[in-house]
Amino acid sequence: MVAAVVAAGAGVALLGSVGAVAPGVLMFLPALLLAAALLAGRYPGEQLLARCVRARPRARSANAGVPVPERQISVFPRGGRLIAAALAGRAPPVLAAG
Repeated sequence: MVAAVVAAGAGVALLGSVGAVAPGVLMFLPALLLAAALLAGRYPGEQLLARCVRARPRARSANAGVPVPERQISVFPRGGRLIAAALAGRAPPVLAAG
């Protein structure tokens, strides 16, 4: 099936070079060939990816057993409070009672 799709793609490309097919069809030809291969159950590059994963050994990090200290949480004003803190020069005056 894949060979038939590749042959059809080559035929469309040949017809496109002659001018019998619109140039827009040629633009979608690689995507159509990839879709046909995926629908046929072939996954391009699958074996290469599997080989790369097997060939690369897992390196154990030097500090794997060292506990990570907790991160200090600090609260800073954000958003509207940041603007208010930047614009605030002093507290409002105290109203005199009486």
